[in-house]
Amino acid sequence: MSFKVKREYVERIISTCERVLRRGVDPFTIEVERYIKYLKDFLSQSSSTEDLILDLEALEALSRVVEFQGRWIRDKSFKLYFDPLIIEAKVKSLSLSDLAHVLCQALRPIASVKMISRVGFEEAAKYWFNLPPLKDRWGRLPHQIFTIESMSIEDLIREKLALRGSFSEMVEEFWRRVKDSSKDGKIYYWDFIKSNSFEESVLKAYMLSYLVSYGYVGLDYDPKADDYVIIPYEERIQVLGSNSIAVSISYDEWLRRVKDVGKG
Repeated sequence: MSFKVKREYVERIISTCERVLRRGVDPFTIEVERYIKYLKDFLSQSSSTEDLILDLEALEALSRVVEFQGRWIRDKSFKLYFDPLIIEAKVKSLSLSDLAHVLCQALRPIASVKMISRVGFEEAAKYWFNLPPLKDRWGRLPHQIFTIESMSIEDLIREKLALRGSFSEMVEEFWRRVKDSSKDGKIYYWDFIKSNSFEESVLKAYMLSYLVSYGYVGLDYDPKADDYVIIPYEERIQVLGSNSIAVSISYDEWLRRVKDVGKG
């Protein structure tokens, strides 16, 4: 091996140590003893000041790795860390009786015999013993037969699978509806999205979320009413960044809101 190649190897030792220290990975992957022997041989053949400095840098990097190894061991011991191979060897060395004893000590059942009568326990055991295997309980699914049918755009609109007009036209129209529905320049969220059908309310909520995200309207929470206030803008504003606001639109919530209106 030429001395130039040896010098490059020392440089690789330094870079490897720096990478381990920077990433905080297992420092014992560095073979410190072997590297020190190599540096000792490199130092004996060095003649220039640059080589001496390079050897010193490598030795200093290895010393920091050794220091890191000490901290690594202390951290693992404080956290009661056990190497998986040590645990595996320990388990294999235990007898069945010892393993059963360890299991009894570690077991924390959510129920005990004291919480159920003897008759009930026997009935439960009988149920599980007589339960057929999964392969007998699960029947095979019938073979699915798929057919392909065509639908017109009017059929899709009628089935709520498509919207009439372009999306930009819908946004402008919906923005106008928000402005017309608002009183004093604002309207409560649920007062606006409530409709005679749940599907229409979901569509309103979806379109409204788009308007909020792209600066057509604003939302402000009113703690007294436990609802959001929709504030339509006269002109679209530039939105910087984004915020997520979770508003429930479940069927049960919609039904409760509609019933409350009916009572009023």
